[in-house]
Amino acid sequence: MRSILACVLGAAGVLPGTANARDGTRRAALPMAVDLAADGAASTRERRPILLFYDRDDCPFCERALREYLVPAARGDAWRERAIFRQVEVDRPLPLVGFDGGATTHRAFAAATRVSLTPTVLLVDAAGLPLVAPIVGLTTVDFYGAYLEDALDRAWRRLNP
Repeated sequence: MRSILACVLGAAGVLPGTANARDGTRRAALPMAVDLAADGAASTRERRPILLFYDRDDCPFCERALREYLVPAARGDAWRERAIFRQVEVDRPLPLVGFDGGATTHRAFAAATRVSLTPTVLLVDAAGLPLVAPIVGLTTVDFYGAYLEDALDRAWRRLNP
């Protein structure tokens, strides 16, 4: 089932780093959320928090947060091994396996987690429960990197006391 889902997502252009804007230009992207139950198992095994980045098409603040902060953090040595980074598209019905192992979509998952404003960053444990307060919006650009690093550090410490 997972290989079929991966093929569908690959064909749709939503595998890691392939998200595209509606105008066809390449957008910065984290690995798309595909199977949160598997990510939860990895989180338990590796004692890493899961960072969920909630994105929407035509959100310039999302693009900036991804390009300037989240994609570099996901690729950088400091956090690549300390968190599992996943992107959730709140306005798309992309298939998704939830933390409970059930089938859902990105749109339905965002609604179930009560996320409607983008960009939003949630750091969660293996069951999808929040480890720290969410980071909503990109209102203080000068401090966004510090807020992100602090949230990642606090979530890491909750799982690795």
